[in-house]
Amino acid sequence: MAGGGPIVIHPSALGYSRRYLLAALPAILYAASLAACSQLASAYPWLPPALLDLLAPLLLTLALALSWVLRSPEATASTLLALTLPIPLALLAEPAPTHPAILLQSLAARYTGQLSLAVLLASLLTALAVDARRRATRYEVGDTGVVIRTGVWRRQEQTILYSSIGRVILEQSLAGRLLNYGTVILVSAAEWGAEYYARAITAGAEKKGVALGVGYARVLKEISRDPGKCLYGVKNPRKVKELIEAKLQAIQSASLEQLHYLKEIRDTLSRAGS
Repeated sequence: MAGGGPIVIHPSALGYSRRYLLAALPAILYAASLAACSQLASAYPWLPPALLDLLAPLLLTLALALSWVLRSPEATASTLLALTLPIPLALLAEPAPTHPAILLQSLAARYTGQLSLAVLLASLLTALAVDARRRATRYEVGDTGVVIRTGVWRRQEQTILYSSIGRVILEQSLAGRLLNYGTVILVSAAEWGAEYYARAITAGAEKKGVALGVGYARVLKEISRDPGKCLYGVKNPRKVKELIEAKLQAIQSASLEQLHYLKEIRDTLSRAGS
């Protein structure tokens, strides 16, 4: 720590590789749909082309639902963009009819034609947004705590004092161990670094005006891996973890020394009073 200032750490591009991949999900699914359509067309030549054209939008819709359920903002944003961008692209390609019914038929006919450009734009824009957030994220390991700064349009700054940290967790995937990147998560007794979420399964049926339903919901708590709540995707994560643990140990040693000193003063005063 030069000059007594904090050590500044930024997330690495390799550490964000998973988020870049999720941003490119529409392009990956679209390429997979083209390959599947080619195989289906050769195996079942009687299938209408209009039906095969629906495969890519169907895959994107399923991916949007799954990414929303699994709480993946990059995949959610990119798939949502990929599904909605063909509409303005189709309107810009040709003059829009004035009659609503004709307009809807025209958009439906042009939608799949604009989908290839839309998935590329959606993947690129989402990847650029992910990279902008990575570059705007900054972690400072100081003498009293860890400061997390993140956000592009709306900046957020949070300070985690060492006195409030209960555990320091290191997470590394197989690729992270090979390429030396990972995530360091700080968890306190007050559950900093953890978050609650709910998962629910419901089913219902209705017959002759009588509705029946079965539901199941479960609230779970897990460690947050949001880049604004942990040291996400940093290089040399083990050294970062050891640095934070050394700071923690220094704080705890100083507290123990202070308690020992206060105990000695108390004992001295007790002996003097007696």
